[in-house]
Amino acid sequence: MEGKEKSEYQVESIQSSKVYFNEILECLYEHYTLDKAEVIATELEATGQSINDSPDRGTPEKRLMHRPQNYKFILYRRTSRADIKIIYYIDQSSKTVYVTDFFPTEKDDTQISKRS
Repeated sequence: MEGKEKSEYQVESIQSSKVYFNEILECLYEHYTLDKAEVIATELEATGQSINDSPDRGTPEKRLMHRPQNYKFILYRRTSRADIKIIYYIDQSSKTVYVTDFFPTEKDDTQISKRS
């Protein structure tokens, strides 16, 4: 769109999301070759960082609608049957996106509200 400036946000991962990311890494290195695990890890991290240019593109996370923050998620497609939800909320005042979880969709999604 001509004439409209692109507004970038800073993306920060809170401590718990770093723990969940590392849990996913452990699983990747256990079930994939080293090269494939590293490719997935790099792509997953890049997907999380990509939120900076258009954080509103995410889908509202229904399991966290009761929270005061407006939680959203984007999906990283790991395989044809397994995605990873990157869950976050936006602080408009500081132009910061806080990533709160990396949640494998094959898990019971009722756990999201306990994790994020």
